Amino acid sequence: MRRTVGMLGLVFLGSALAKEVQVEEVSVTATRTERKTEDVPASVSVIGKDKLDQKPMFNLYDALQGLPGVNITTRNQGYDTRLIIRGAGLKAPYGVREIMILLNGVPITDPDSLTRLDFVDTSLIERVEVVKGPNSTLWGVNSSGGVINVITRSPFEKKGGFIKLSVGDYNTQNHNLYYSTPLGGGFYIGFNASRRQTDNSWRPHNKFWTNQITLQPSYMFQDGSTWENYISYTKANLELPGSLVVNPSRGIDQWSEFKRTGQVPTTADPWKNMGRYSEIFFLSSKLTKNFGNLEIIPLIYLNHWQHYHPVTGKINDANTWVYGFDFQANYRHSLGTLTAGFTLRHDDQNTDYFKYRDVKVVQGRILSTLSDRRGDLLEKQNQKTTLSGVFLQESLQRGRWIIDVGARVDRVKFDISGFKWGDYDFGLGNYRSCPDPSIDNCLSYSRDKTYTAFSPRIGIVYKLTSVVNLYGTISTGATTPSSSELSSNPDLKLSKVINYEVGLKARHQKFTVDTALYLMRVKDEVVRVIQPNGYTQFTNAGKTEKKGFEFSGSYKLFEGFDVGLSYAYSDYKFKEFSELVGGKNVSRNGNRLPYIPIHQYSLFVNYTHPSGIRARVQTDTWGRYYMDNANTEKYGGYDFLTSVSLGYVKRNFDVALMVDNIFNKKYAVEVTKDTSGVKRYTPGSPRTFLVRVSYSF
Repeated sequence: MRRTVGMLGLVFLGSALAKEVQVEEVSVTATRTERKTEDVPASVSVIGKDKLDQKPMFNLYDALQGLPGVNITTRNQGYDTRLIIRGAGLKAPYGVREIMILLNGVPITDPDSLTRLDFVDTSLIERVEVVKGPNSTLWGVNSSGGVINVITRSPFEKKGGFIKLSVGDYNTQNHNLYYSTPLGGGFYIGFNASRRQTDNSWRPHNKFWTNQITLQPSYMFQDGSTWENYISYTKANLELPGSLVVNPSRGIDQWSEFKRTGQVPTTADPWKNMGRYSEIFFLSSKLTKNFGNLEIIPLIYLNHWQHYHPVTGKINDANTWVYGFDFQANYRHSLGTLTAGFTLRHDDQNTDYFKYRDVKVVQGRILSTLSDRRGDLLEKQNQKTTLSGVFLQESLQRGRWIIDVGARVDRVKFDISGFKWGDYDFGLGNYRSCPDPSIDNCLSYSRDKTYTAFSPRIGIVYKLTSVVNLYGTISTGATTPSSSELSSNPDLKLSKVINYEVGLKARHQKFTVDTALYLMRVKDEVVRVIQPNGYTQFTNAGKTEKKGFEFSGSYKLFEGFDVGLSYAYSDYKFKEFSELVGGKNVSRNGNRLPYIPIHQYSLFVNYTHPSGIRARVQTDTWGRYYMDNANTEKYGGYDFLTSVSLGYVKRNFDVALMVDNIFNKKYAVEVTKDTSGVKRYTPGSPRTFLVRVSYSF
């Protein structure tokens, strides 16, 4: 706390001595209306084009790495980003949960909280806005961790485009072509085509590729109102290589083998052919229309998603349709802005589950898959999820004060039905057939579940000086279990969180500072329990408490030369929680949540010369964390994982060399330990490089 007070004192001193000229950074995500970030009573970060242009941009990891309070990793540069904000999303074995993801303000998070990032074309991203902490009041249930808005290039920008060609080691390629032009009469169109791929031959079964095409036909009215459309098609293949196993009872230590030899072995788990192979069509249409002081923003969106997904124990073949309609109205009056709206979203998913056809069986147990081809049908399931919500927020501005007061009500209904012919038995190590009393929901089953969430919020900003703002907020959030979690445990409850937060924000032409001090109390948080053989169970923790402090700041030493630092302190503990171990419930009260380090740091240096030369160095440190809910063992994390970007811009040409993990550290992006003591390490990628040449026209 002494360090925090000292830092605040430095900020006050700096604001008193420096010339009071602010640097404006605008966000539309935190309040649903355009507002400077220092005027928002929440922790907000904006990652702009300058940083994105110096990253490979294979996925959101490249954009978000280094943000305090954000734990993000990637296994193979593909879209399989593991994303956690202030502990939310920790339960997710794949995909993103508990965090609302927007694409140009359009929700792409399913009604049951799952977000798939495979159809987000990273080559189109212009900036990314991140709001940390519960935001259910404005964006609805399942945004209790925060909101991320991915904003792409607009076709309303000047006529022209560019072509980018990128190549690197491990047969890595990242190419895209973009062009936008006015068509006359207020019509504009943008077009983008991209290809990303890497063999990732530093470890077996680790390839990734995706092809994407995007059209943005849009219209601008004479009064400045807009009608924006976004149509995209994605074909993506992602191999999932599994983890390195440490199991003393079987004499297996693949992590030590990797550390000793530098060679990554094939996983010792049976599932050696996992992957996600998807095809997605996405459409959104948004109108922004002004009628004097009233602005209305209706939008519709459609997502058709098919994937073939070999995972632990079985192969999922899913066909999903997601439909959505949102309406927002902003009324600007003499005291501020009134924002109101409603949401309707429906998810209809049909999934067939199959056995692996080609397996190696020894003494009745499956020891290894030999391919990802599907065998006999195990189960047919239909999941229907419907979300409806209504929200209202009043933003008042008077003198030095800004006050936001709002509330939202959401209702989420799950309808899950299906028929089972069999299932994989983790204890047996093979498949069982119905009827069998040991198989949950054998033969036909049906479940209906409805959750209702009320999410109020109040936030206050006080302009201490023209440079420094103080803020405080009490915000709430709620998260439903996902459809897959309800399939394994139909008794899961709605998770609720209340967040108390204060902070300081400073904006000046020489420096920026953001601090946040928060306390989050979570009731019935859904927790992942990793049982023997990798079997995952989900249960509610009675109470969880999360305390933290975040700092990020940058300073301009001289024109073109910036340095920055971010730091996160995260003290997350179970207050009331017990998990099933060997058939008995064992208390974990007072234990820390796994995977989240107490300390996390990031440093960067950025230099841009008038001649066109530019350079960026960023180094990240991820502190020690517990591997399991029982807190039996810690992983050491990693220190100074460093990336470097060197570039030169001259007229229409932009050439860049980007190197990740420049010191070639051997580290793990995640370590888990199941209830039997078996550890699983996911190794991070070695040193990699990418050379990019861009031409604008």
